[in-house]
Amino acid sequence: MRILHVVPSFAPCFAHGGVVNASYQIAKKQVEDGHDVTVYTTDSCNERLRFEDNYNVDVDGIKVFYFKNLSNNIKNKLTIDTPVSAISHIRRTIADFDIIQIHEHRHSLAIAAHRYAKKNHVPYVLQAHGSVLPFFQKEKMKEIFDRLWGFDILHDASRVFALTEVEKEQYLKMGVAEDRIEIVPLGINLDEYANLPESGNFKSRFGIDAEDRVILFLGRIHEIKGLDLLVNAFDKIRNDNVKLAIVGGDSGFKDTLDDMIEERDLQDKVIFPGVLTGRDKIEALVDCDVFVMPSRYESFTTSGLEAMACGKPLVLTRNNHIHTWVKDNVGLVCDFDEDDLSNCIETLLDNGELCREFGETGRKLIEDKYDWDKVSKHIESIYRSCF
Repeated sequence: MRILHVVPSFAPCFAHGGVVNASYQIAKKQVEDGHDVTVYTTDSCNERLRFEDNYNVDVDGIKVFYFKNLSNNIKNKLTIDTPVSAISHIRRTIADFDIIQIHEHRHSLAIAAHRYAKKNHVPYVLQAHGSVLPFFQKEKMKEIFDRLWGFDILHDASRVFALTEVEKEQYLKMGVAEDRIEIVPLGINLDEYANLPESGNFKSRFGIDAEDRVILFLGRIHEIKGLDLLVNAFDKIRNDNVKLAIVGGDSGFKDTLDDMIEERDLQDKVIFPGVLTGRDKIEALVDCDVFVMPSRYESFTTSGLEAMACGKPLVLTRNNHIHTWVKDNVGLVCDFDEDDLSNCIETLLDNGELCREFGETGRKLIEDKYDWDKVSKHIESIYRSCF
């Protein structure tokens, strides 16, 4: 199949969050399965992405077009894309593809892809990645977008992908017909976790003593991730041999955390390693004792799947859509409350046997359900049902 993915940001801009990683992993797996895969995206990242030819980049066999945003600052501050040159290119080339997958839908590339896909009778699927409803920041702007374009983009899709049953209900609330909603979870590449590195590499690199316990967060440093709650909860843990590692790129919230950490005199106990990828990220997961995702809102937790692949227990807030199958199965679930979060973390730090049980269950669940090979085959079957 000739497949087109449309996404606001793409690899190597992994600092922009889980959508980048998910779209990259799906596209890469499709190339491995013999499909002709193209990505239309923008050059936006923390710093502009620059290549010898931005419209002819090979990323692991994926043909990627990085259309230039008129303003990278507007993109990063207001999350508004301005890739003007993309519109005419999409109009000229959209009919060359058998199927299109749009990732998220409140962006200008999605507007153009929807318009010309519909005009040329090319089917497309939509994966909202947790952004179905207009909530949490810029609600009014999102509601205006939906009235102008968003509802049509949702309703004209041949299929929409929901990460969880919770997201399915959100699509229904937006008026999408139930028979066009498919539950398609994210996954991970199990081959990357077949031979885990020896423990101690991450600790050694970042000056953590070998006997110290490590609480790990892995994701964007953004207000929605609940990292202020995590710092407050961590401050309640009275153990000098516990460190907190907040791994990820800054999405405008690190200064707030720095102030909180200084006020609580935690500078020697909290580290910010920045963005880690590949083997470096796996080393961080191997060296942690507890993986924590304390989000205000989270539709899925790919980094949680990665922790499970390394045999680590999870702690999530109930605001994470996957908490229903995490609870007392592969980890603990708490309210969005610093005392409850702190108690859950300490429970795991104090109970090695429970951590081992959660870790073993999590690894098996990854192998059975969340391997990209299985997810990719499911996606391909959905594509074919759209023709």
